Amino acid sequence: MRKILFCVVFVLACCVVHAQHAGQYKIAGKIAGMESGRVVMKQKTMEGYNELGTSDIKKGHFEFKGETSEIQSVQLFFDNQRGSLILFLEPGKIQVAVKRDSIYYGKVTGTPTNELWGYFNGEERRLEKVEMECAQAYQKSFETKDREKVRAATKAFTDATKARKVFRKDFLNHSEHKYVAACFYRTSLMQKLQYVELDSLVRSYAGMENNNDVRLISQRRDLMRGVAVGAKIPEINLPDIDGKSFNLSTLKGKWVLLDFWASWCAPCRREGKHVFELYKEYQSKGFEVLGVSIDQNPDAWKKAIKEDQTTWKHVLDQKSEVAKTFGVSSVPRVFLIDPEGIIVAVNLYGQELSDKLRIIFDDL
Repeated sequence: MRKILFCVVFVLACCVVHAQHAGQYKIAGKIAGMESGRVVMKQKTMEGYNELGTSDIKKGHFEFKGETSEIQSVQLFFDNQRGSLILFLEPGKIQVAVKRDSIYYGKVTGTPTNELWGYFNGEERRLEKVEMECAQAYQKSFETKDREKVRAATKAFTDATKARKVFRKDFLNHSEHKYVAACFYRTSLMQKLQYVELDSLVRSYAGMENNNDVRLISQRRDLMRGVAVGAKIPEINLPDIDGKSFNLSTLKGKWVLLDFWASWCAPCRREGKHVFELYKEYQSKGFEVLGVSIDQNPDAWKKAIKEDQTTWKHVLDQKSEVAKTFGVSSVPRVFLIDPEGIIVAVNLYGQELSDKLRIIFDDL
C-alpha cells in the first residue's frame, strides 16, 4: 500500500512540474575517483552529437548552468572515460553523482523527469536481474529431473518475464512519462522498430515536436518509410568479391533476399546456413540472395564467404553507406523483395522465412 501511495504522490508531483517546461537549470555534479579533467555536454543528432557546453572538473566537482524552453535529454561525457550519462535539462537544481569507470550507472536527482528516469532504469535493472535469476533456476531445475521443480521454475520464469514486460509497457504508456519514454525509445528501441511502429510512436507525441528525442524518432521514421513493406527497393551499387561493380537491379524479375551481415556476426553466420538450404531448394524457381557485408576488413569478409560456402552474390559495403540508407544499424537485417522490386517483408528468419518462401514458390 505504501508503495502504491508513493507512486501516486510521485506522479502527481510530476504533473505539476511538467507544466513548467521553461526556465533556469543548474547541474551540480560530483565524480568519485577523478579530481580533474573536463566534462562535455552533448546532444544526439542523426549525424553524431552537438556539443552544448563544457565544464572543468575541480576536486571532483563540476557545474553547468543554463536555460531551457523544453525538457530535453542530453549526455555527459567525461575525459578518458567510457560511456556517457543521460540526464534531462529542465528547470531546477539537478544533482549528478558518478563514479569513474562506471559513468553509465551514475545517479541523477533533483528534478521530476530525472527522478522518473532514475526510477524507470532502476526498476528495469531490478526486474531484468530477477528474470535472469529465474532463467538460471529454470536451467538448473532440469538437472534435478524433478517434474514439480521444473514446473515451478518454469512458472517463476514466465511470471518474471511477464512482470518486466508489464512494467515497461505501463510505464512507457503513462501520459505523464512522455519525456522519459521518448528518450528510452530513442536510445534503446528506435533502431529495432519498423516504419509502421515508428509512425504510430511519432503520432503519440503530438505537441512535442521541439523535443530532440521525438525529432530523432521522426527522422528515423522518415528514413524507414523508404524501406518499409510496400516500398520500391532503393538501388544498390557496390563492389563484389572480385572488385567489380554490381547493381541490385540486375536481379529484377526474381525473388531476392537482401541480407545485411558481417563476418564477425555469429547470428548472421548461423542464419546463413539456414538460408543456404533454402537457396538450394528454391534457386531454380527464381530465388536469389544478395549478401551485403558491412565488414571493414575485406579479407575477413572473403574468408567468411569461403568458410560458409555461401554461393550467392556478395557485395561489400565497407563504409556502411548503403546500410545507413536502409536504416541498418545492426546485423543481421534482411529484406525480401518481389520480382518487381517491391519490399514484401522485413526481418524474416528461421521458420518464418521458410514458411514465407514455401507459400511463394508453391504457388508458382
